[in-house]
Amino acid sequence: MKKMWMVLAAAFVLAAAVWGAPAQSVAADKIVLGMPVRPPVMVHLPVFYALDNDIFKKHGLDVEIKFFRGGVATHRAITSKKSGLDAAWVPAPIAMVGITKGSGMKFFHSMAFLNEAQMAANDQVKKPADLRGKTIGIEGRGGYSHLGALAVLSTAGLADKDVNYIKTPPPARVPFLLKGKADAVVIHVEQVLVVKKRKPSFNKLMDLWKAMPNFFYGAFIAPSSKINSNKDAYVRFAMAMMQSTRSIYKDKAGYLKSANKWVRPVYKKNPEIMSKTYDVFVAEKIWGVNNGIPKASVSFTADYMKRLGKIKGKVPSYEDIVDTSVTKSALAKAGKI
Repeated sequence: MKKMWMVLAAAFVLAAAVWGAPAQSVAADKIVLGMPVRPPVMVHLPVFYALDNDIFKKHGLDVEIKFFRGGVATHRAITSKKSGLDAAWVPAPIAMVGITKGSGMKFFHSMAFLNEAQMAANDQVKKPADLRGKTIGIEGRGGYSHLGALAVLSTAGLADKDVNYIKTPPPARVPFLLKGKADAVVIHVEQVLVVKKRKPSFNKLMDLWKAMPNFFYGAFIAPSSKINSNKDAYVRFAMAMMQSTRSIYKDKAGYLKSANKWVRPVYKKNPEIMSKTYDVFVAEKIWGVNNGIPKASVSFTADYMKRLGKIKGKVPSYEDIVDTSVTKSALAKAGKI
């Protein structure tokens, strides 16, 4: 841990000339950003930490947030010409499938590529094998929670045919589990802590980032046409997000301040949950500090979606999915750590 802080500190010194430049030195660009779920989940807070600490402004950006009902809805919005979005944070697998269908999108940064989620279950489910015949709450086939469920099932040699599914929108997953409508659900770290607080006999069944370590969680995407028309703005957005995630690793107090401002009231009433969630993220290195789009994760997830039948035809290459001109330029300017 000490070594990580030393590396981060060195990176801050190297990047000071870039990140310390006044906002007036670059043109102010408006970026309308789509985010899933309002209030935001805690893994998404680097965006809001950047807003609260004027990090976007320091990079000459005026970022406006629009919220949608989950990752699928956010992806649907960014691919619609009527939404007015310039970028969006979406589940990476869904975006990959969309790209193969001609959505015209490209990944240009990720603040968290590890699959930040856990499966929680009632006290009848002690291990993944116990899920056979049980009911799992998901938002829909092929969605984020369904893919997470499959990751856990696969560790016990189980598949869709071995379980039952019930449709649960993201805000309903915790209530469905607590009220017995579902035996297990895929939810975020802070939500699992809420479940455990209310029903201590319930279990955290598995960390998804361990069940499938190369599975790609989420990415910022944008239409290729918009990136090409104002590439420098997207480069600066990626740099701002790198500054935000790097800062958060050293600024628990600042992170918790943003969390207390943005997240759901249940966490504000239980600040120990916010603190424990942060500690998990830091220990597991959930947030990326560079461009956040490793080739191994892109390749694995594209191949996985092909095996599931979600990608038809040829599996897309890394360059088909990622705008490397943005990722390389932003990383070169921010400095790799």
